[in-house]
Amino acid sequence: MFMKKRVLVVGANGFIGYNLVNELISNEIPVTALIKINTDTTNLKKIGCYNIIRTNNFEDPTVLRTLSLSQPNFIVNCTWEKNKDLGLQFENTQNLLSLLKLAKKINSNHFINLGSYLEYGIYKDNINEESFTMPISEFGKLKLAHSNLLFEIAKSFNLKACHLRLSNVYSLYKPENLVFHNLIKLINGGSNSIEPINIKKTDYIFVSDVCRAIIAIMKSNAEGIFNIGSGEAYSIETLIKMIIQQLNSSFIPEFKKNKQAKDYFLNINKIYRNTGWKPSISIWNGLSLIIQEEKFKNPNSYENFTSTIRSMYK
Repeated sequence: MFMKKRVLVVGANGFIGYNLVNELISNEIPVTALIKINTDTTNLKKIGCYNIIRTNNFEDPTVLRTLSLSQPNFIVNCTWEKNKDLGLQFENTQNLLSLLKLAKKINSNHFINLGSYLEYGIYKDNINEESFTMPISEFGKLKLAHSNLLFEIAKSFNLKACHLRLSNVYSLYKPENLVFHNLIKLINGGSNSIEPINIKKTDYIFVSDVCRAIIAIMKSNAEGIFNIGSGEAYSIETLIKMIIQQLNSSFIPEFKKNKQAKDYFLNINKIYRNTGWKPSISIWNGLSLIIQEEKFKNPNSYENFTSTIRSMYK
């Protein structure tokens, strides 16, 4: 029975990792959190996660012994070291290799890795998993390289593998630099001096929907590359006008056209066919939640909202 299968979340203190641990615990799925030494565990313990391993070395014999006892069936790699120095970025490649070795040694049978829509490079509407990949950014190039590396090694290890290409992931609080977070704060604060905004259509996905997609993949034992997004392109101009209306503001935004600002959305038919997953939180609901939080500063709004969404799918 899937519910008894343990999940190891690597990078459990990060944005997606933390939310995934929270979702697993809420679904009563056994989870082990793997984080770096000297990482604060307060937030993990607040959500009831006490099975925590701290290490900076994924090949540490002590870690291997501990995980051999708990025997996680699934490993989800949410870790990513951010560094502008390309040379130091290869630490992420080393981490991936070490985690794959760890998976083999502890007899895990399913490895899930997080990628990005930036792996496709050339933006267009309706990008599917078979679309040509020609990444432009260094981040996209590295994620694509990791995808190729993952499947080659997983094949030799007889390990089921998934690589998830995520669209723009957001939540109530993160990423803080998402244009809507800053805009809502500025407009709600009465600001009338905001830089012109690029007109484009973009695919946004709420972080808890990403976590439910990962759980759906584990439950169905799916393998391969999957897009995780909303499956729709949203006009930034339309969304900003909705924000202004909900904030009851007289602010008049200035929009500009930018040839480099490309429209795109990820086709999610493949994951729906394989797992039955589809997003449950629209960008309209997500932005309404952020607006509510900013207007009323209600610390319980996210918890209440998440509980409401979960109750709809039980």
